[in-house]
Amino acid sequence: MNAIKNYFKINYVESILLVIAFITLNFINVFIRKFLLSLNLSENTIFAVSYSIPFIILFTFISHQAKKKNLVVDLSIRISPWYVYFVIFFMMLSAIILNEHLSSLVPKEGPILENMYKEIEVVLKEEVKNPIPFFSTTVLLAPICEEILFRGIILNGMLRNKIHPIKAIIFSSFLFGLTHMNPWQLLGGLFVGSFIGYIYYITNSITDCILLHILNNFIATVGIFYSLDDGLDYNNLEKLDNNNHVYIFLISILILLSGSYFLLKKRKNILKLIK
Repeated sequence: MNAIKNYFKINYVESILLVIAFITLNFINVFIRKFLLSLNLSENTIFAVSYSIPFIILFTFISHQAKKKNLVVDLSIRISPWYVYFVIFFMMLSAIILNEHLSSLVPKEGPILENMYKEIEVVLKEEVKNPIPFFSTTVLLAPICEEILFRGIILNGMLRNKIHPIKAIIFSSFLFGLTHMNPWQLLGGLFVGSFIGYIYYITNSITDCILLHILNNFIATVGIFYSLDDGLDYNNLEKLDNNNHVYIFLISILILLSGSYFLLKKRKNILKLIK
């Protein structure tokens, strides 16, 4: 007879404290990066190591606490049925299009937002000077680390704690957006994070979340390399004529809604197949 597992659970306050710790570690990380620079390490190594350190510290702490309390952090690798990937691929593309539009609604003018936007642009221009570490960290390392933290630990822990799925998805996604420390990615993190969180609720697969995050970051990173010469542009959709803009927007919404409904109806079957 299989032993009953006591899964790791987390509430609202603990989630907030975990994210505060993560943000604090990222500030401290500035000094760690300077130390790594003094060791004359390669840019590839410094970029990857400095990005990973806050996650490693948090994962180690959570693992230690879970082990001490005999709890299980469920990060099992699960592969969904083929049709799930077909559906969520087009849903992800639709979410990216809608997120591009939503992000463009956040103003980039004013004494605070304009300076913040210019600072982001300066940082990105510096980072893309080393395209290999920037691309590998943004497209591969970031999705893995961020999905393990925000979906595998926080969202999963909240769902295990019997918090309503909608509340858990939205709250964990808000925290995900908040860690990006700017209003454009806060909104994007909330929207795209909620979509990925919904997929996690449907499939209980951290693998699916990582793949979707990789797709999102890949498209975003290619867009950054393409557009930085002319300045960052969150208004690419506005370059389309109004008719195309409306059609694309409506089709994207339709794909998201119909895909969400289809997956919700299939949820029980999906969970049975991937257990």
